[in-house]
Amino acid sequence: MGLFNNSQVRAVPVFLTACMTLASVQPLLAMTACPVRLSDGKMDRGTIGISFMNSGKTPIRQLTLDCTSLQDGKALHEVCHTEAGVFYPGTPYTVHFANTGKASKSIEVSVQSLRLQDGTVWTSSQDQPCSPLKIVQK
Repeated sequence: MGLFNNSQVRAVPVFLTACMTLASVQPLLAMTACPVRLSDGKMDRGTIGISFMNSGKTPIRQLTLDCTSLQDGKALHEVCHTEAGVFYPGTPYTVHFANTGKASKSIEVSVQSLRLQDGTVWTSSQDQPCSPLKIVQK
């Protein structure tokens, strides 16, 4: 008579596989490419309009944008807008916000971070940055 019966021995690999899968979810999320695609932007009379799409698989609850404007040869880098709502995958959205760098004729907008519907926070990193959107006032 052994310590384990046959059904217990067969369950061990399944249990170990499940544990390894659960442990690897968070590191995989950190390696995920940017789940937001910035598609268009306009500057007009002190406001900026940005069109974007959730290209991920999970709805987004909060999107934080970062703006870099060039003034006098210096890059001024700041969080320029945070938009809360529910942004579903595959649906285009447009947000408008005040242009805090009013003297600048060009600005670069990028995704700084976002909060997914399940509460997970995704942050743009140097390994997986989001493509920035350059906007030039006409």
